[in-house]
Amino acid sequence: MKSIVIYGLLVLTASLTLGGMTNTVFAQENPSILSQIATRAQEQIQNQMSNESSEELKKLFEEGKNEVEALDESLSNNDLTSAKKHFLSSMKIFTNISHQLTTVQTIKSEINTIQTVPNPSNDLLRMQSYVNSLKVIAKNQNASLDFSSLDQSFTIAKNQINNNQFEEATQTIHEIKKIIIEFNAELRHQALQQESNRAQAFAQKYLKQLDRLIEHGQNTGMPEDIMQKFEYSRENLTLATSPSGVIKEVRNILLLQQQFEISENKLLDLRIIQTEKVILELSNSDQVNQDTMQEINESLQAIKDHISKKEFENANELLRLLATVLEQIQI
Repeated sequence: MKSIVIYGLLVLTASLTLGGMTNTVFAQENPSILSQIATRAQEQIQNQMSNESSEELKKLFEEGKNEVEALDESLSNNDLTSAKKHFLSSMKIFTNISHQLTTVQTIKSEINTIQTVPNPSNDLLRMQSYVNSLKVIAKNQNASLDFSSLDQSFTIAKNQINNNQFEEATQTIHEIKKIIIEFNAELRHQALQQESNRAQAFAQKYLKQLDRLIEHGQNTGMPEDIMQKFEYSRENLTLATSPSGVIKEVRNILLLQQQFEISENKLLDLRIIQTEKVILELSNSDQVNQDTMQEINESLQAIKDHISKKEFENANELLRLLATVLEQIQI
């Protein structure tokens, strides 16, 4: 700011001098004013210069300083014409120096301004790498996300960095980060929805299986407490919406199924014992020929084979058929 004021003062003084006012006012009434103005300008310029100033400016300052000395010498000899000439020369030199100092100061200020905003290239690269990962995740999950706006923003940011527009590029990267946050939220939402859909499909599979177990339990006289548990589990599984809720209910159903198999095993064992008792009684009588007894025993063995393989439905079905045959024989 001081250099700008000095520059203005020098230009004004030189303009007044070139306009003839110095000759008519200062030089005639008080010629020493020229020395005072020139000396003051020299001091101001000297205060603005430093060891870092260029050699060219230092050399120019020495020339101005010599002109001031010549001005003082001319005034001491009452040579007003020479004094005016040296005054104008000194002011021209100091004005030139002031202009160059002002220019250098402006350039340094601009450089400092640019340097206050760091190059955001590394941030941009990290964002690009992260978005590439998001694209892979979105593709694997079949998520419907449009990355075209992000791609355009990356192109804009790269161009801004290439043009050293770091502040603008930083702002663009900030906008990219906001879009990424929105995309992350949407990706999580779609992922949760897909998980929910898969859980519902999984639940439907076990609902069908549970319906078959309930129907089978009703047909085979399954104990009432187990049947109530099946009904309760079916209701809970129907209402479950989250994956964790579905998994919890399916686990309960599997435990119930184990209990069901144990109970059914016991029932089947009792029925087989009763059936074997009937077959033994028939074999000791004359009601059944040998071929029929062989077929009955083969059917009983087939039932036992199904039970060993946990094919309880098949076992129960054969056992019902065998019971019907035995009832007809006993009539």
